[in-house]
Amino acid sequence: MALAHTKTRAPRPRAGLLLPRPALLARFHEALQTHRALLLCAPAGYGKTALLTQALAELGDDTAVAWVALDEGDDLGRLLDCLFTAFEPYDPPWRTAPEGLRDAALRGGAELITAADAMANALEACEVAHGLIVLDDAHHLVDTASLQFLDRWLARMGERWRLVLSARHEPALRVARLRATGDLADLGPEQLALAPAEVTQLAHAAGLGDEAAAELYARSQGWAAGLRLALGLSQRDALPAAIDRATFDYLAAEVLDRLDAELRDFLLRTSVLHELDVARCQALGEGAMVATFLAEIERLSLFVTVVDLSPHTLRLHQLFRDMLQLRLRQTQPELHRELLERAAVLESDAQRRHGLLMAAGRPDRAAELLLADAGMLINQLGAQGLLDLAGRFDADFAEVSPELHRVKAVALWTLWEAERAEYHLGRAELLFQARGDTAALRVARAHLAVLLIAQGRLTQAAAILQALDPFDGESRLSGEARRVVLLARCWHALESCRFDAVAPLFEAQLAELLKHPTVEAWYTGVPPPRQISCRGMAAPMERWFRGAMQVVGDRPLPLGVMGYMARAWSLFWQGELAECEQHLARAEADAAWFGRLVIARNHGQALHAMLDLVHGRHESAVALMRLRLAEHVPGYGRWGLWHGIFFCSRMAAACGEVALLDEGLARLVREGAELPDLTAPHRRDPLAGLRARQAELAGRRAEAIALWRALLAEGESADLLGQRAEAQLRLAGALLDDGQPAQAAEALAPALAEHDPGGLLWDVPLMRRMAAHDWGGLLDAAALARLRSWVEALAPLAAGTGESAALAADDRLSQREAEVIAQIAAGASNKHIARALDLSPHTVKRHVANILDKLGLNSRGEAAAWWNRQR
Repeated sequence: MALAHTKTRAPRPRAGLLLPRPALLARFHEALQTHRALLLCAPAGYGKTALLTQALAELGDDTAVAWVALDEGDDLGRLLDCLFTAFEPYDPPWRTAPEGLRDAALRGGAELITAADAMANALEACEVAHGLIVLDDAHHLVDTASLQFLDRWLARMGERWRLVLSARHEPALRVARLRATGDLADLGPEQLALAPAEVTQLAHAAGLGDEAAAELYARSQGWAAGLRLALGLSQRDALPAAIDRATFDYLAAEVLDRLDAELRDFLLRTSVLHELDVARCQALGEGAMVATFLAEIERLSLFVTVVDLSPHTLRLHQLFRDMLQLRLRQTQPELHRELLERAAVLESDAQRRHGLLMAAGRPDRAAELLLADAGMLINQLGAQGLLDLAGRFDADFAEVSPELHRVKAVALWTLWEAERAEYHLGRAELLFQARGDTAALRVARAHLAVLLIAQGRLTQAAAILQALDPFDGESRLSGEARRVVLLARCWHALESCRFDAVAPLFEAQLAELLKHPTVEAWYTGVPPPRQISCRGMAAPMERWFRGAMQVVGDRPLPLGVMGYMARAWSLFWQGELAECEQHLARAEADAAWFGRLVIARNHGQALHAMLDLVHGRHESAVALMRLRLAEHVPGYGRWGLWHGIFFCSRMAAACGEVALLDEGLARLVREGAELPDLTAPHRRDPLAGLRARQAELAGRRAEAIALWRALLAEGESADLLGQRAEAQLRLAGALLDDGQPAQAAEALAPALAEHDPGGLLWDVPLMRRMAAHDWGGLLDAAALARLRSWVEALAPLAAGTGESAALAADDRLSQREAEVIAQIAAGASNKHIARALDLSPHTVKRHVANILDKLGLNSRGEAAAWWNRQR
């Protein structure tokens, strides 16, 4: 996720500007030695950050420090992204990609606990002697998921790591339980406040006597922020009667008014930025004096923290920044709004940008950008995170914002909540229409068509698509609308059983995708197994796969997982089973690395079942299909359930499981009664093929032959999941058994005219029998040779030798993994390995996980020791 880099950078010590506090520092370090967690809890201005800055500077090189500065609105997704970034320098040996852990945690429930445990395990296996994790401004964490995660993580955190929480008020964690078990130490306002002796030391340094020092202490009670301001004013003005938040605001304003006018105006204008550096201030519109102003701000100690040195970056104290923005808003409201909008344009962090636009009074612009970023954010925050962002808008505005309705629809569709997604798309459509925004209206309607198709409401979708013709020269669609309409037309052809139209429509969709190499565009168009089984799909699928892999690169993304899965299906229907198994193994390994992907598991179970069928492992194939049905996602709806039952019934028919086939047919009839678009004039009986096999298994050959002939008479509409070729093969077998070789050859010939075996793979033993039969010239010689070549390619796999051999844990590292482990043994970090081997850091993490899994090790240190023993 695009995070402000300063969120994971600890403040830098500022020589001569921090009062040494040895007693407090000693108490800090002692607390961390005897407790697993430390809570610094006090109002703003009590020196929490100053204490942390000094404490971190005193830590030895053997202590890893992970710093996270939290902002208002940060949730679990943001917290985890920050933590993963902060841990990066210490190379935790992740066994699942950090992105996958984040997605699992965002799904909540048991997966949140699993993700917290996985993080604790990875940290415990880090090659560091001690580790300190600091969550600064932890009071910003208020969402339930973040608190649940931290509670679990704290309970499982290893002995080498400690956690520091810095907050203005006690966070809603289970701190009482931690205190009761002796795991939590507290430093509050009483401990953080400056002691009388420390106030006296500061007063003497400012040229004040003991009496003034005593008066300062009496009025400030050691509040550091107020003291600093009071000391700055004491030589000119009388001390205030009290030093509290209101006094701070007043005194801060006095400090501002005493500054040089140019510096004062610079501070006011740049207060809209979260952090200040030369490039950012100049992009906001400041001139050539930026570097000079920043140096002067630091020299004057104007409530500023140095958060980075390259580039030199400052962060103003939040109270001071609030005061500056209040002054700017009161004196120059139009400029304040303009600067907030400019700052939003500069902000790469989507959630900070959202906050800036909302503060500028531009929820409309915030909604537009949220919709533009929805595809990216759903990969970064998860669907629930995107819904949470959409929920931060005023309810009245949200109801009339078509952009927000589309954002909600995107998120809900990802969560498979089709009915709610449809409602929001419908609202978006009406609102775009009322606005007169034709382009946005077309996109909303195109997405609605896709949603309707996925629910099997094909007639309604067809009416929408009829008005959205991507090939109409007068109203030619472009951009997202064109891509989505082409996707919808392809899916509509598929679900309408116009299977011969699928590949040409996919070619048109692919041509459009190749013009838009973005993850969001390509992931939306991942072809499902039913589509991949259609005639003519092999060649475009190869081009789609290459394009998808170029878009993914080295990033661990769901698109990569589904890309390998889709190609595995394509290779299966081509009869390239050895390569199919390799791609399936890669897809499942990537899915395990990335985290739980329901759709990958769903497609993988079905493909494993098909491979088991081809290998003759019928019991395993049927068990997998039963499991797939048991895990059916309710949000897929009845249309998806019907197709799941159909696939399971096809497997039962192929394996000769009569009882399961009978049960499946009964369920298909019941479910189909609720799906008005399941049958159509060109698809009169979707169950004819299953009924034919049912009749054959019951010994009613004549009925089976009649049903297969009726099915094949329907033409392309019979070809659901390769059913046409399967019917041709089974009809040929039945006719041959019936003593009609000429008719059998006539039935089989169309299947042998295809480039690939396709649906013939539903019955490999029958394929083998047909290849071995003496046709006496009834079959074309080239067609018979093609069949025999398919069977020959399948022969070793049918004998059961196609399963991947178990890899020996001590000698089966790939060449690249051997290179990586050699680098680990040489002491190289992930970043150094990435540079040395010309890999991305993500790929290096993945190789490290593979090495540890294959060798049964827990840490990089154990891997280095193993390598050195082998050497």
